[in-house]
Amino acid sequence: MKFCFTLTKYDKGVSFLHMMQSITTKTICDRNKEVEIIYNLVFQNALYSLECIRVSENNNELNNYCFIENITEDETEAENCLQTVAKGKVFPVHIKDVIEDYFK
Repeated sequence: MKFCFTLTKYDKGVSFLHMMQSITTKTICDRNKEVEIIYNLVFQNALYSLECIRVSENNNELNNYCFIENITEDETEAENCLQTVAKGKVFPVHIKDVIEDYFK
């Protein structure tokens, strides 16, 4: 588990983005190719968001990245959600649907 802090500056001022946790998973899929997926739990403006990145040769492909904002304000609920998607090795293209089902 990694912890880090990031400061992002926007035109209208400064916004603090705090990465709470980061989990990296590796799995074998198509043609015995290893796939690495990074899940980041982000805290910003009193709400938690989830970022998911599939590390690949083609990082410009839209299906390799997903950022779902404002999933919850509860830290424990956000951490449990992060653990669930990482355990299931959910790909970025499916994160939105999984998050919606998780919080129903």
